[in-house]
This record gives sequence, structure tokens and C-alpha cells, in this order.
Amino acid sequence: MDSKIDFTSYTLEELHSAADTIDSEKYPERAEEINRLIQERPVIHPEEVDNTKRVGEKATRGDRLIAALIDGVIGIISAIPIFIYVDFETLTDPTFSLSVMLLAYGIMVGFILHGYLLYHYGQTIGKNFMSIRIENLDNTKANLTTIYFKRMIPMQILSMVPFGGQFIAGIVNPLFIFGKEKRCLHDYVAKTKVCYTNN
Repeated sequence: MDSKIDFTSYTLEELHSAADTIDSEKYPERAEEINRLIQERPVIHPEEVDNTKRVGEKATRGDRLIAALIDGVIGIISAIPIFIYVDFETLTDPTFSLSVMLLAYGIMVGFILHGYLLYHYGQTIGKNFMSIRIENLDNTKANLTTIYFKRMIPMQILSMVPFGGQFIAGIVNPLFIFGKEKRCLHDYVAKTKVCYTNN
């Protein structure tokens, strides 16, 4: 006796494929069920698909990447004074005092550029452009203290650590976003996430 196949779990595409390949003379009941399920499934046209990103949903990796790229370009532009006054050779092997100065400069410039948005909306310029914000795990807006002292500065300090600090902060950190939770390492450290918002 043939085992029962649960065609109700099939997608519409799989049902059409089954309808094209099934031997309707040998399996008339199965063929009839497949055709019935095809008729019952609503046909969804691409233009009818709702691609609206709902407020509170975790931001897609693509949208977070675009936001990060925007912030990255802004960061590079803001670093131009550093490249003017400090030669490249010195930057490739900075002293401890220079590293501290660069960290302080980055924090100060970041605060000037993003501080208002971070304080009021939990957003950087890039995140504001993509309508996403940094949230606590309870879906509330992350405050400036959480964003700066738990999320951003730990990664900046980590990047200064010799023998692997830059690798962890620059590569391992963003790679965490490919996990099921779609959260970077700094999100886990700060207990935050990035979600869509109306702002």
C-alpha cells in the first residue's frame, strides 16, 4: 500500500511540478488532490506582494550594510585632518599616545556628527537614512550611554589591542550578523538590536 503524501505542505510551485510529473492514471486520487490544492491556492502577483518593512522588525543585513557604508564614508571624510597632519607611515605603526589621541578624536567627531540623532532617535546618519535605529532587547530606544559606552567604544578600544584586536573588531564583529539573530558582536556586548522605525 502506497504511503500517504501530504501535498498541503507543498508550495504552489511544487504543486505545479507534481501535477506535471504525476501519473494520473496510476494515482488518480493524488492527481485530483493536487489539482484541487492548486485551484484553492490564491495566485499572488509580484506587484501585490507587500514589501513594507514593519516598524519593530529587525533590519535586514542589506539595510544595515548600506547604513554602515554611509557612516563609513562620513567617517573617512571626517578623518581627512588626521591624514593631513599625520603621515601614513606613522599611522601604520602608531605609538600608544597616538592611538589614544586617534581614539579620542574618533569619539569626539562621532559625537559631533551623530550625537543629536543618537541621543534623540538611537540613530547614526546612515541609520537615519535607512529608517533603522538601535534598540534595547525590550524594543525600547537605546540611550546614548548604552550606544556609546557599551556598543561603540568597546569595539574601538578592542581595535587598539595588539595581536588580533583589529581582526576581532573589524572582521569577527560584523560577521556575527550572519547568525540567526542578525546581530553583530557589539549588539551582543551592549544587549541591543537594530530595527525599523518611523524616523
